[in-house]
Parts: sequence; structure tokens; C-alpha cells
Amino acid sequence: MLVQGARQAGKSTLMRIITRGSPDATARTLDDPDMRAAATADPKSFVDVPGMLAIDEIQRVPELLLAIKADVDERPRRGRFLLTGSARVFALKSVPDALLGRVQTIELWPFSQGEIDHTPDGVR
Repeated sequence: MLVQGARQAGKSTLMRIITRGSPDATARTLDDPDMRAAATADPKSFVDVPGMLAIDEIQRVPELLLAIKADVDERPRRGRFLLTGSARVFALKSVPDALLGRVQTIELWPFSQGEIDHTPDGVR
């Protein structure tokens, strides 16, 4: 599954909530330079974990998508990967269309002002 949306919409927070509730989940963020270097150096090993793998900011290392595709094709199991991205990941020119047809995409929108204020939108 890919959760994408604008910056500060809550994608990373949602990912942390999901992975904390799953004892076999591994969470990795590509905002971390060391994590990004490891993902770039060896994408196949980076995605080879026993349980669910959640990767935050997947658009930072698009080469991972081919490694994920290979893993999904070899071990097809729903819920194996949770990806987040601040950009429209599959619209980026540098991203191979590796996961089309293999991933469900969810657009996460930020809260409206009414949701923040617990009032109907447009009411102050």
C-alpha cells in the first residue's frame, strides 16, 4: 500500500501508529541519510525483512521500487509493504512503473480548519 499526500498531512504519523501496533513490522525513513545510503547501496537487502516493512518517503530512493516489485512477485502476500511519499510517487520521471497493478494507493489529505476546530467548515 502507498499512502501519498501533501507535506504535513500525517503520513509519517499514520505509518508509526500502524507499525507500533504490529509486532512483526519494521519501519524505516528515507529522510535519514544513513538509511537512504543503505537503501541506495543494496535495495534488495534493504527490503528483505521477515514481516511488514514500512518505508517513509519512498520517492527519495526510487530504485527501491524495483526491489519491492521483485519481492512481491517472489513472495506475494498482502500487507507486506507500507510506503509513504510526499510527492505523487508514480508521476515522478525517475520512478519506474514497477508497482503499477501491484499496489493500492491512498491519498491522505490534511485536516480542514473545521476538523481542527471541531466545527463545521466555514463556521468561526
